[in-house]
Amino acid sequence: MTRWTLNRYFFRLYLVNFFSTVVAVSALVLLIDLVELGRRSVLADQSLGVLLLFSALRVPAFMEQAFPFIILFSSIFTLISLNRRLELVVARAAGVSAWQILMPFIAGSLFLGLLATFAYNPLSAYTKAQAANIESAAEGREVASSALQTPWLRQNADGVRSIMGATQVAENGRVLSNVSAFVMADDGSVETRIDAPRAELGNQEWILLRPRVTRIGYTPRDLVEYRLPTSLRPEYIEQRLADPETISIWELGSKIDVAASLGFNSMAFSMQYHTLIAQPALFVAMTLLAATVATRFSRTGQPGRIFVGGVLAGFVLYVVTFLAKALGSNDVVPPIVAAWFPVLAAGLFGVTILLHQEDG
Repeated sequence: MTRWTLNRYFFRLYLVNFFSTVVAVSALVLLIDLVELGRRSVLADQSLGVLLLFSALRVPAFMEQAFPFIILFSSIFTLISLNRRLELVVARAAGVSAWQILMPFIAGSLFLGLLATFAYNPLSAYTKAQAANIESAAEGREVASSALQTPWLRQNADGVRSIMGATQVAENGRVLSNVSAFVMADDGSVETRIDAPRAELGNQEWILLRPRVTRIGYTPRDLVEYRLPTSLRPEYIEQRLADPETISIWELGSKIDVAASLGFNSMAFSMQYHTLIAQPALFVAMTLLAATVATRFSRTGQPGRIFVGGVLAGFVLYVVTFLAKALGSNDVVPPIVAAWFPVLAAGLFGVTILLHQEDG
């Protein structure tokens, strides 16, 4: 019963520190994003309420990227606090091993990882998609500046050949943001260019809203809408243009199957799927890394060095994870290997160091 009480105390303290850190970091991210939005010309003429809503919708996606580091520093902070209050010393003196002390932290990290993967990720994907919709609907959006950096779709319908690109896709491929389209002449040259902040897929046609139409030899015209024939399916469009991070883990499996059926490279979606599946184990690995620098008794002046060690460990793991994700998304290595290698490496490193510290 005493051991169970101790485990509950450690578990509760760890969760409180984690959620406190999440709230503090979320508020900081929101403030920084609001300041940055105020400097951008795209949403500069919007009201404070719109800016606040837009920024709040973007925060969950930022926080999802920061979760592993929040786990790391929450674990370090909790263990240091217990050490400074001599609670770990008393527990060790009572015969509780370091592994038994870490069990509530590992259980908490696993719980948070499952929560982040299967509950928070769908929320993050939804809010990110909604933020993209708000951004695309903003008046006066500058669309030509990034046109050359977008993926392109070729389409041929009703005798009209065109090439179309967009930076964002929403509503399962039925809505595009930041659109540039080129209508081709019979000889293959560009006849008309259309730039629009938003395009909606209708009945075998794109409806480009508030476009600027430019034809060679004519002055550019701003129209209410422009209709461009297409024969493309929404599934095709989404697979070509969608950001995998805007798709919930519950939908990624079907998106991978659709990509395979359409003959597309589905590695980016597969990489995102395996990264999310490995996330609970990554949280546990972060906790083990924190334990390697924070389970021993801290003397005066040591916490600073402990935090530096934690920052270095987290930075190295972040770089390795980023490189592995890039390799997996581009089909250099299998996505499942790219997703699990950093996790297993960090976990084994943490276990090895802890074994050396505890058992020699």
